[in-house]
Amino acid sequence: MTLIQLEHVSKNYAMGGEMIRALDDVSLEIDHGEFVAIMGPSGSGKSTLMNILGCLDVADRGDYVLDGKAINRLKDSQLAEIRNRKIGFVFQSFNLLPRLNAYENVELPLIYRGMSRKEREPLVMQALEAVDLVDRRRHLPSELSGGQQQRVAIARTLAGDPAIILADEPTGALDSKTGTEILGIFQRLNEQGRTVVLITHDLAIAQQAKRVVYFRDGKLNEVG
Repeated sequence: MTLIQLEHVSKNYAMGGEMIRALDDVSLEIDHGEFVAIMGPSGSGKSTLMNILGCLDVADRGDYVLDGKAINRLKDSQLAEIRNRKIGFVFQSFNLLPRLNAYENVELPLIYRGMSRKEREPLVMQALEAVDLVDRRRHLPSELSGGQQQRVAIARTLAGDPAIILADEPTGALDSKTGTEILGIFQRLNEQGRTVVLITHDLAIAQQAKRVVYFRDGKLNEVG
């Protein structure tokens, strides 16, 4: 069953007095439960595509339908609700708040949802357990290794129980051994039924996904 459907999507940006086409007539379908890697050189349009998939940006032209909803027609408040309820983000830079410990970083999005402490606690602990970090829950980000920080970021995403996980170069700041461990977490999450879309420039990482999408100059070149 199709979860993500892009039809003839284009996106332009003004840069230095000229118009840059970041996405050029892109059509793509991703089904529920797929694990898709998006590859391409720097500036090829990968991050722009991720922003549109994650409802952080909207296309200039074309249609985006997410789980049956036409995204292009939604208001900002509706897009924010979809991001909060359906989509989990994992970034290369971790994006943890330095003054909050691991538990508090994972808990924060649930506070924004208006959940009570009693509701939040089991979700946070379950998410930390899924990435094997319960014993580090009181540590600040500065007291954790890069791999542990990325696992906290993944746990923060899991606590919200998203149907889709969008990961933008999640292993880019890690050594190869730690990156392989992080990739293993995404593979387990996919096996549990979550849809995973992962941006990477690393062919070895991409080949661990079940499907690879290649971008160059804003165009979808090949799906393998």
